[in-house]
Amino acid sequence: MKKISLIVLIIIITQSAFAQTFKVDKTDFLIKSAAWGVLSLSNNYFDRQIISKPTQQELEALSTNNLWSFDKIALVDYSKKLKDYSDYTALGTLGTVIYLTYDDPNLLDNIMVFLEILLAQDAVGKWTKTLTSRYRPFVYNENVSLDTKQQRNSQHSFYSLHSSTVFSAATFGYYYHYQNNGHSIPYAILLYGTATATAALRVASAQHFPSDVMAGAIAGSAISYFICKFYDNDRFNIDLTSNTLKFGVRF
Repeated sequence: MKKISLIVLIIIITQSAFAQTFKVDKTDFLIKSAAWGVLSLSNNYFDRQIISKPTQQELEALSTNNLWSFDKIALVDYSKKLKDYSDYTALGTLGTVIYLTYDDPNLLDNIMVFLEILLAQDAVGKWTKTLTSRYRPFVYNENVSLDTKQQRNSQHSFYSLHSSTVFSAATFGYYYHYQNNGHSIPYAILLYGTATATAALRVASAQHFPSDVMAGAIAGSAISYFICKFYDNDRFNIDLTSNTLKFGVRF
């Protein structure tokens, strides 16, 4: 009887510890978030120094033969309508994640983790765009005006920041759900389905190549996962079998 009572007590303590998914040190959060913010804002200046306006001759010299075969599916007519739709689906993903991860007792910790994820993936994505300076698909379209092709934004194709943002959000949302409720196929479809829709619309609107959105999805997911893991409050673990009971604490 005492053994059973001890097991029940340990399980109750362990489950209580699991109730708070993330534990955030506010000082640590402020320092890292400030660093990510400065890195992101500094890009606004350096992007103008690194990316120069392409000449008409340089643009005319571009050839689709230099593109990967699977990237050529993005060589479609520019569509502002589909581009706007990608913004809507992205906002839908962010809104869904905020709603599904709402947890009143631990809301502040959840918000801080999510905010740091968004800041980190934004900074990494912006600098990747600047350093790679890859032309967007619509630059290869003869029907697009020269003025549009010569804008700095036309050289921000790699990688897709939209894809990075929505997949980082989806990973945060699913990580939170998994830690509290385990795997859920419907939940995964909801989060990653809207994220995938955003990525697909970025390709369909001639804003990005498939390789851009895939790289963005991988980068955003990885950044989100590692930040979630860093703040994970899973300090207790229990291994219960028919003959043994192991209980551990991670410091």
